[in-house]
Amino acid sequence: MSTRETTKLNPADLRYLLIDSLRLYSTNVEFLEGNNPYLFSSNGHRVYIKISNVHASGKNRPNADECRIQVSKSDGFRSALNSKTDVLVLGYYVDDNVFTAWDPVRMRPRYNQKETISLYSRFRIQNEAQNNGIALYIDNDPEQPQHVITFKPDYLGLYLENFKTIHGLNLDELKTLVEASDSMPESDSEQPIKVGERVYVVNHGRAHRDHRFRRDVNEAYNFKCAMCGIGLNLVEAAHIIPHAHNDGTDDISNGVCLCTLHHKAYDNGLIYFDVDFKIKINKSKIKYLTKINRDSGFCTLHDLTFKELLLPMSISLKPAGENINTANKIRGII
Repeated sequence: MSTRETTKLNPADLRYLLIDSLRLYSTNVEFLEGNNPYLFSSNGHRVYIKISNVHASGKNRPNADECRIQVSKSDGFRSALNSKTDVLVLGYYVDDNVFTAWDPVRMRPRYNQKETISLYSRFRIQNEAQNNGIALYIDNDPEQPQHVITFKPDYLGLYLENFKTIHGLNLDELKTLVEASDSMPESDSEQPIKVGERVYVVNHGRAHRDHRFRRDVNEAYNFKCAMCGIGLNLVEAAHIIPHAHNDGTDDISNGVCLCTLHHKAYDNGLIYFDVDFKIKINKSKIKYLTKINRDSGFCTLHDLTFKELLLPMSISLKPAGENINTANKIRGII
């Protein structure tokens, strides 16, 4: 009988987890809407992701190594299934920091037939993926045999781009795919990889940058970080709406000068500003980072941050309100 206790993330935590994980693979990621399932766009592909905490199977199951997620058909999940958009169902195990994915093509009929179903894997597979990057559990259920894939967050974007065929690979082929992905340079275009008889896609999306945007934004802010005032040639021109987004222009009103620390914190949704240019710490993301033991340095960041942006004098050079609102939504600050 399994009695293993596992840490659980709430819906806001899971949203940030997905955003952060997808951006390990590509910067061309947008959170669009939803509260589990969440609607994302990654490298132009729209997909719903339903995610649950992986936990022990319960007292009525004799195998202590067995783990599962339970998937209930909420109104949001039902709406996603009835849409024309692909729907992925994932588990996340905090202790090993890995995702588990069940074949969405084969499982979709079951999601439509039942209000609640359990999907199974093994704790040893979670640990194997944490150590090796990816692992495979073969469920030999006579009614629904399938390959269940567990992987580190680094490979969530790769999985998203190839989920329709990746469940047909064996473990050696999966390792070949992730190793090829790791070796691919940053690019703004798809790069094919042949594994077995199929071709898979890697696209570590990185948008081309306009050097004039960097120059104009840095000059407008006098080469000082708008969030802390530091210069020292440590500043960068940050896009408010990401460049890869359809509305992500290279206009100065879509830019702000930030030091490397605040640029990273801003892009990751850890810190943001509102239409009144007030700088705010994203408290819900801090709570999420605390749960996964990655909150060190928060007090230092807080102490280094102004209460409001240090802005250019000219109104035409200041961030546009519509850009600020759109950017906060994209980064999951809702």
